[in-house]
Order: sequence, then structure tokens, then C-alpha cells
Amino acid sequence: MRWILHVDMNSYFASVEQQSNPRLRGKPIGIGGKPGTRSIIAAASQEAKARGIKTAMSSWDAIRICPELTIVEPNYKKYQYYSEKMFGILESFSPKLEIFSIDEAFVDISSQVTGNSNQDETEYTAQQITAIVQRIKQRFNKSLGEMLTATVGVGHGKRLAKLAGEMQKPNGYVVLVGDNEAKLRDAFRQHNALAFTRSELYTITDIEELCGIGPQLGRRLRAAGIQTLADLAHRTIDELKIVVSPYHKELYLVGQGIDPSPTVSYRQAKAEQSIGHMYTLPHDLPVIDLPSTLAYIAEKVGRRMRRKAFVAHRIHLYLRFSKQTGGGWSSTWRTSQQLASDRDIYGTVWRLIDAALTDPGSDLTQYTLIRMPAITASDLQHTQQSPQSLIPEEQQAQSLVHALESIRDTYGDRAVTSGLSFGTKLHDIPDGRRKRFRPHEPFPEVIKMGK
Repeated sequence: MRWILHVDMNSYFASVEQQSNPRLRGKPIGIGGKPGTRSIIAAASQEAKARGIKTAMSSWDAIRICPELTIVEPNYKKYQYYSEKMFGILESFSPKLEIFSIDEAFVDISSQVTGNSNQDETEYTAQQITAIVQRIKQRFNKSLGEMLTATVGVGHGKRLAKLAGEMQKPNGYVVLVGDNEAKLRDAFRQHNALAFTRSELYTITDIEELCGIGPQLGRRLRAAGIQTLADLAHRTIDELKIVVSPYHKELYLVGQGIDPSPTVSYRQAKAEQSIGHMYTLPHDLPVIDLPSTLAYIAEKVGRRMRRKAFVAHRIHLYLRFSKQTGGGWSSTWRTSQQLASDRDIYGTVWRLIDAALTDPGSDLTQYTLIRMPAITASDLQHTQQSPQSLIPEEQQAQSLVHALESIRDTYGDRAVTSGLSFGTKLHDIPDGRRKRFRPHEPFPEVIKMGK
């Protein structure tokens, strides 16, 4: 039998701040930028959520709703540090650890759950899984701190386990089993788990609660009369094909309580296909005033590429227009040359803009108001697989880049900047969306457990 744990840290960014600063405990706090700027609340503490503060709410609205709210500037390095400790703990329970985001993971514990001929199998299974969940929570409390709690969902697949965990937050323990496993459900309930059979949970769960169902797909399903997961379970695969192709097969299986998607260890995950950065500006800016902002974003993308030892052969630029006008403009540059330095990326971006500004048919002008610029590097190639330059000038430029990286590693990303980006005041705010997270190897906690 396949058993998957979905481990989701509760109010993660805010909890980390409360753990590291006792003066913030028990108070409503939000992680984000200052009110009056176009910033959002990336995360809220449990106390803030109880007062109506929600993720992605503007800082201005958050203060209006909750005047006593304390807004804390994010510290992504701190969040990553705690995440590495968290994932290290989870990996000590099973090598099949799939990292879903900086505060969320799936753990396959199937091999740890075994039968016992001397004890009722359902009781023994519930007892074993509950013991694993309790040990994980205890380790979190001891290694991460009392403010960092987790909700654990348990099921026969990743989506099913995640669905279960959404039913009880914070610090929950929820189990979802098949309709033919009522006896196992009762055994879990004896161990203080909130446990459901598939039909019980599906009947009370809206279709959008299923991971992967966004607003657009949700509208299509509801238009077809599929309001709950129970409605999904009663549709044939041919009916779903008409409504949601090409997603009909996987949704049909989930509707039947079947989730065959494997748990892929982060150690076997594919390398990044692209690296990008976007930023919503505090105030709309015309294209002519974007140089410093684009230079800063180019530095962010370039630094991440160099950390992972990548060069790029494709740069994509997207400029979202002012909220008043809506829409946006995008363009892509492909080249056989290696793009790695901030200067390479920035120069390519402006090459795209210059081409648009001289094109009579383009809707981009130097006075077009921009709300959010984004730069993405793709067609990535590892530096070990790319040819090295033999030109002295290019070698010197590469040496300079490495020297600057060393300074930034020691004193921070903004210790050394280009003249173009100097003076930009941008907040590095996590936006709450799922981010690819590839921790350093090995996890410090794993080494400790091996002693």
C-alpha cells in the first residue's frame, strides 16, 4: 500500500519571524513592503489571519483592516535556512522526499509501513503512521522552535495527501483513505487523526480545493455542473474529455481516488529549464525611465545563473502595462552566444526594447507606462558543457564577474552594483507563489542524524 505524507508549514514566513523575534509572538504580523508602496502581504501570522489579513492583499488594505498589524520586511535567506533544516528532518524519515515549495514537501513512507501478524493490520498501520507523524512534529518543535508547526496530510497519493491536509490548519493531522477502508479510517480516529473515506471528504469539498485546479479550469468544471469532488467522481472519462481535455485522464483518476504520480526526490529532479525575476513597481514608470530597474532585475537573474553555473542562449522580456490600460508587451532574443553576465542580459533586454521602439507597428513607446517588468533566461547550458573563451578581454571580464560575486557572497547582493542599478530601492519580497527550491547538499540535519 502506498502512503504519502504532505507536510505543510503553517504561516511559514511569519512563523519564522516570530520564532527569531519573541517580541512578535502573539501579535498580528505580515511579511511585505511598507504601506503606501505597491507592495503585498506575502504571508500573514495566524493572529493576522484571524483579523482578516490574507496573502496577496495590498499592504495598504492590510493596515486599513488591521491597524495594529506589524509589517516585517522579508528575509529570504532566513526562510531558506529554516527550510533546509526542515527538509533535512523529513529526509531522515525517508529518502523519497519531493520538495513542493520552500515550506512544503511530500514524503513517501510506504516502505516504513509494514504489516504485523500479531496485531490487527488496520490498527497497526494507523499506529505506525501516527507514530511517524508525531515524531516529525516533535523534531520540528525541538530543531526549528515552538512557533514553527506543520499540518500533515496522509493519503495514498500526493494530491490526496495534500487535499487531506487542507482540512485542518494549523498544526493538523488528517488522513484520507479509500471507500473500502472504513475500518482503517476508524483506527486512525482512535489515534486522534481527523480521518475520512474518499466519499466523505469529496462530498464536502469544492472542486477548486483540488491542487492544480485554477480559476479558469474551475469555471469550466462548474459550468459543466461539477461543483464538488463528489460530482467529479461521478463523471466518466469521456464526459470529462469534453469539458477539460487534455486534463481529463488525471482528473478522472483523482475523482476515483487514484493518484499514480510518483514521489520524485529532489536529488533526481530535472535541472531548471529557465531562471527569471519580475517586480511590480511602486509606481508606474514610462519605458524611458526603466534602465535602473531593468539593470537591477538583470543582476538578480545573472547572479542566480552564476550560482547554478549556467549560461543562457535565450532572453525573454515581458513588460506589463499600467493597470489602467491593461495588457502587456513581450519579446524574445535567441542567440548562439553565451549570455552569463549582468551586462549580457541587460544589453540583450535593451536590444529588444530598441527594436520595438523603432518598429512603427509596435504598441510600445518610450512613454508607455509600465507596471511590472520581468526578465527570464532560458535555453540554459551548464558552464562545464559550454566552450570557454580564449579571448583575453573576455577572460578578464569573466574574472571581474567572479571577483564581484565573491564580494556579494560575503557582504550581500547589494554590496556591489552597477552604475545603472545604483540607487534602486526594490524590496526582495517573496510573492507567495510556488517556487522551485533546490537546497544545498547534503542537508546538515541528515549528517547529524547519521552520527
